[in-house]
Amino acid sequence: MHQKKKLAIIIEVDSFIGDIFQHLSKTYEVMAIQPKTYKEIEAAVEWADIVWFEFCNELFVHAINQNIRRLGKRVIARWHRFEIVESTFPERIDFGAIDDLILVSHDMLRVLKLRAPHATQKTRTHVVWNGLNLDKFKPIPSLDKKKIAWAAKPFMRKNQPLFLQVMHSLVKRDPSYTLHVAGEQEEFVMMPYLKRTTEKLGLTRNVFFHGWQRNMPAFLADKGVILSTSVHESFGYNIAEAMAVGALPVIHDYPGAEEFWPDEIRFSSVDEAVEKIIAGQTHQWTQYVHEKFPLAKQLRELDIVMGDRVAEVAKPLFVASLEQQAGSNLKRPVPLWLAQRPAPAQQVQQPAPIPQAISVQQVREAMPVTEVAMQPMQQPYLTQPYAIPTPPVERLAPVTPLEQPMRRSEAAPSFDSSGYWEGRYRDGGNSGAGSYDVLAKYKGQFLNSFARKKGLKSFAEMGSGDGNQLKYFSFDRYTGFDVSKTVIERTMMMYRDKANYNFVWLGDQSLDWEMHEDAYDCALSLDVLYHLIDDNIYVNYLDQLFSLPQRYVVIYASNFDGPDIRGASHVRHRKFTTDIANRFPQWSLLKLVENPYKFKESTEADFAIYSRDEFEDSSDLNELSTIR
Repeated sequence: MHQKKKLAIIIEVDSFIGDIFQHLSKTYEVMAIQPKTYKEIEAAVEWADIVWFEFCNELFVHAINQNIRRLGKRVIARWHRFEIVESTFPERIDFGAIDDLILVSHDMLRVLKLRAPHATQKTRTHVVWNGLNLDKFKPIPSLDKKKIAWAAKPFMRKNQPLFLQVMHSLVKRDPSYTLHVAGEQEEFVMMPYLKRTTEKLGLTRNVFFHGWQRNMPAFLADKGVILSTSVHESFGYNIAEAMAVGALPVIHDYPGAEEFWPDEIRFSSVDEAVEKIIAGQTHQWTQYVHEKFPLAKQLRELDIVMGDRVAEVAKPLFVASLEQQAGSNLKRPVPLWLAQRPAPAQQVQQPAPIPQAISVQQVREAMPVTEVAMQPMQQPYLTQPYAIPTPPVERLAPVTPLEQPMRRSEAAPSFDSSGYWEGRYRDGGNSGAGSYDVLAKYKGQFLNSFARKKGLKSFAEMGSGDGNQLKYFSFDRYTGFDVSKTVIERTMMMYRDKANYNFVWLGDQSLDWEMHEDAYDCALSLDVLYHLIDDNIYVNYLDQLFSLPQRYVVIYASNFDGPDIRGASHVRHRKFTTDIANRFPQWSLLKLVENPYKFKESTEADFAIYSRDEFEDSSDLNELSTIR
């Protein structure tokens, strides 16, 4: 019988954890509490195998600093904005007592490194963007572009005075625009200011204050524009939600906004905001939200962090209701999303299936587990943290064995790929026939067409080579990585006139890989995989390749197991589609395109396109098969 691990989620604010709770309940036995006392945390820790701290407060800091890890518990913390920017927690918390720290943006990671420079050396850090449950925010055809929405909690950083200045300028151009403000305002300073300034600017017929809205989909149902005036955000759910239904987003260009929102919808001045409101159209950015922030993407990436991707289908054992749980310490009201119908009587569980990605359909069918009564811990925490080894800093899942690992007697001899290519380029050699003439032109036509169809702007290539085939690519922004210092220096000179083209030597000790993670629309691997003879180098290369893009990975390589038919020592063919399916279940093979020149020229390679969206329609890529 497969026993589920026990996961305790310790919650400060439950606004962003509901969908995650339901998803993790497919794999773990989950209990979620909002503790008022330290005893409640102690009880949850004793019960759990894994402890997840959602947000942070003084109780959480105290619990983490007692070093729960010494009890054999895995500790995960997810921080949003408050903990990193507005609290003293980064200076006070023992990051060595956290196994995995999840952050919601690269900008938050940047600020954390400034405030706690050694944090990333003491714990594994992961950037996982927030995801939006798009089932709750469907596109609405009949939006009124003259109705503008503004929605936020009553914080000064939301910069409420700016929306009045924008409206003052906008109404001068077109008095039919109205602004609808959702969210309670601070009653002694901000609300009096907003009412007074609304009257002073003559906007009483154009600006309406609706108070806090419990049903945001209903509030957004007729608003054609979402205006955001914040001076800082870690994400901006209100923006994404409004974009999903079809509203035109107009966003103040706060530090870090470029990570989520394109240039076309960000403004720095009142005049810019007015122009974007007047010129933009509704439903212009709906697809952008579907591609960038789907809940399924967030959940898949959290699965990688968790490292347990078994989608268990057996129903949980019956658990008594809260009223029946005598002696429970969990007194706080349970959020609605934690409610559960009683499960049927105990069933015999089947052996756990082979680990695989949890599908969106399984998430929708998931039924969360109710809270479990805990008894106080018998052994108190030590008052001083217990010394523990510092965990290695890594972003990706542990190395997964290949589908068919070679037996020692059959293993290929050790081959220094980096040394081979450095020597080849240093001696005046090139990247080979595949980077020249008809094959280079074919790859250029294929990738340029793919980029146009998907609206891709930025590309990263792992193994950029001598730069010859790059002249056939029409990319707005490009970064090439290579193991050869000689060829990187050569290509830097070749493309020195292209300001948006960069080249990076992978052997550079000062290289900060995190700067490149999730930084590109698409990552490329062209004629590289079959040159990676060593298994460890091959696996490490794939890990780096799939860490670069937000949307797509395109591979051009042979796709079968075997040695080179011409006897070349630097060639080893691999069935990479099988290896990728096993190692990166969060990526889907969108399309496999057979190379029309395969076996006719000196190549056995085909194109494989991988997408992070498992439900993406590939029909618009059918024309790629006709390229010659």
